[in-house]
Amino acid sequence: MLPHPISRRTFLTAGAMTAAQLGVASSAWAAATRISRRHARGTHANTWLADPPHLDHLRALALVAMDAARVAGADFADIRIGVQRRVRTDPYPGRLVTGMTVGYGVRAWHNGTWSFQHGNVLTSEAVAATATSAVSGARIYAAVNEHLDARRRGVRPITNEWAPAPVVTGEWHVPVAIDPFTVPFDDLQEAVDGLRDITAPAAAWEAGEARSAASRLEWHAETRVFASTQGSLVTQNLMHGALGFIAVAQLRPWSSANVTLTAPQLDDFSAGFEALAHPDFVARLRHLRDTARRWEELPVRPFNDVGRFPIVFDGQTTAAIVGGTIDMALDGDRIAGIEADASGTSFLTPIDTVLGAAEPQCSPLLSARVDRALPSRVAVQWDDDGVVPEAYTVLDHGHVVDMHTTRETAPLLADWYRQHGRLVRSHGCAVAPAPDQVPRCNGGHLTVAPSTASMTLDAMIREIPHGFLVINGAVDVSPGLSRGTVRHADDGVVIEIHRGVPVSRTPLRMQFLTQQLLNKNLSAIGDATTMRTGEVLSLKGIPWTGAFQMATTPAALCRDVDVIA
Repeated sequence: MLPHPISRRTFLTAGAMTAAQLGVASSAWAAATRISRRHARGTHANTWLADPPHLDHLRALALVAMDAARVAGADFADIRIGVQRRVRTDPYPGRLVTGMTVGYGVRAWHNGTWSFQHGNVLTSEAVAATATSAVSGARIYAAVNEHLDARRRGVRPITNEWAPAPVVTGEWHVPVAIDPFTVPFDDLQEAVDGLRDITAPAAAWEAGEARSAASRLEWHAETRVFASTQGSLVTQNLMHGALGFIAVAQLRPWSSANVTLTAPQLDDFSAGFEALAHPDFVARLRHLRDTARRWEELPVRPFNDVGRFPIVFDGQTTAAIVGGTIDMALDGDRIAGIEADASGTSFLTPIDTVLGAAEPQCSPLLSARVDRALPSRVAVQWDDDGVVPEAYTVLDHGHVVDMHTTRETAPLLADWYRQHGRLVRSHGCAVAPAPDQVPRCNGGHLTVAPSTASMTLDAMIREIPHGFLVINGAVDVSPGLSRGTVRHADDGVVIEIHRGVPVSRTPLRMQFLTQQLLNKNLSAIGDATTMRTGEVLSLKGIPWTGAFQMATTPAALCRDVDVIA
């Protein structure tokens, strides 16, 4: 995770100092330091993009839609309307990609039933028609549900209960010192070339072997307006960076002997072009390079056995496991069964037996908090229900003590909250990946507390008589998130360990039961030096729409994990 964005002057000064300290004589730094002199020169992303709709126009359209929804008789309605821009560059002579989309989505609630309509024509007539259509749909669906409920003798009673939220107004933006959409393309490409050079293993050129590294720079900017029939009207200007770097120790072209490692934790930030100058950014790239170089020296050897073995999962793999199981299982819409016929349910049900249970659902080693604060990629001031997100604890020494909630799903926890003297309110987890998509419940950025005692990755490896180390492992989970598989990925590596010493690399799969792996099997977690961030794409709804959930976790040592050759 990168620290908060910095000023232009600090950016230029820090960039020059860091380059000198690390000995990075790359074109990335030269490109960065030239920005202040050449900022207005050259072709940049905004040159190719149409002028975005004016903010006042978007706000006016949002109010028109809400007026139309009131006239149509909605019990409640809201709208998300906005413009999304994208710029991406690959290493020379790679692609330079820009794009812009506009759209809006109106949600209407009538007599306990939702309806949703979307569009992309930015006129008063179009948004009013969309809002009216959404309310009409809700009326029709509500009538159908009433008929079905009458036949079912009230098995599924309709309720209008929704967690209260104050009316909000205002504007917020991610602090950006240098807008990447105004940075000349040649500077973007020089930067990505230079950063690729950092990730390339130094031994590649010394040994004269054919080795390579890949990288990309990508930013997504969005202006989004939220309005509701309750009177809320807010604007957010977001800037999400996606700096995807891959270090490759390539011994032979297309060979299984190659070591490929990615750094998705560098995707986790909200900032502009100035993020490239932070010392931590370059240090992580160099660490990525050194890690690939370390493991490439091991021989590749197949493992033709099955059984149960101790496994050390590096922080990135642990983040993928936690993010793809416990984190998503805490989503309120999964727990409520809203996603039962789409993405699936949750093993953390029934809710009244999970919250306050005498026995912990996870290992007592695990405590975790969630927030949507800067500089995380998922940082916002208001969620897509118009709620200000709050930080909250979900795991306390293995016990589930809270869940990811929206205004719709927070009432599920009403009894639990009242028992603990807390108000029933949403945690601010409503997420619409784009303005014209339905908001879903997605957790923010989950962070597992590391061990307070010294426990480095190497120390954990030394604990293994015969087992494995998994770096950048790929994780596949079941629809209910109760079980899954960790497997060797194209951008990961599995190391066989004998008597605490890495001896070879091998492609393997590890099967697990979530509650067993993160409870009975978990025997140690790493210290702060092992913390890494991973991202999990949560797909929900019909048709599926995807939103990222972020997790930062330490490495984990698990015993008796099922290994399949």
